Amino acid sequence: MGESDNVTCAGCGSSFNRMFLMGKQGNAQVCPMCGGELTAEEEHPDWITWYYYKDPEYGDYSLWDKPPLRPEELELIQEFKAPPRDSTGSSAKAKEILRTYVPDAFEETPKPEICCPVCGSTEFTILNRGYSVWTGFLGSGKVKRVCNRCKREF
Repeated sequence: MGESDNVTCAGCGSSFNRMFLMGKQGNAQVCPMCGGELTAEEEHPDWITWYYYKDPEYGDYSLWDKPPLRPEELELIQEFKAPPRDSTGSSAKAKEILRTYVPDAFEETPKPEICCPVCGSTEFTILNRGYSVWTGFLGSGKVKRVCNRCKREF
């Protein structure tokens, strides 16, 4: 059954199939029990409203299960219905449903791969700079990368 197949009476709370009412009385807007207005039932009544925001100042995106305290500081990208957080506190199902509206939401951006500027190798060792006769302990806390192939520092 689809989302709009069942209707509920606002007055008495009775539930009916819309197609059954159309066949019996030709009208699926009025309750046959009390004469009240009929409204469509939600397919998932336990789902909550989620908010997908962008922070214009920092460019960060965030997913909220409650409206933020200061919504005027954020830009609302999408408001949608999804299940609440699971028992572990994860919102993975909400993120999955959000991707039907915003396909690139929460995509992992690949980190740039560090490579040697001389030979292009991605294999290197990170070492402490240590003590030098010329500079003493100046810069000794910094790290240096040494290529495993050509032995150059970068």
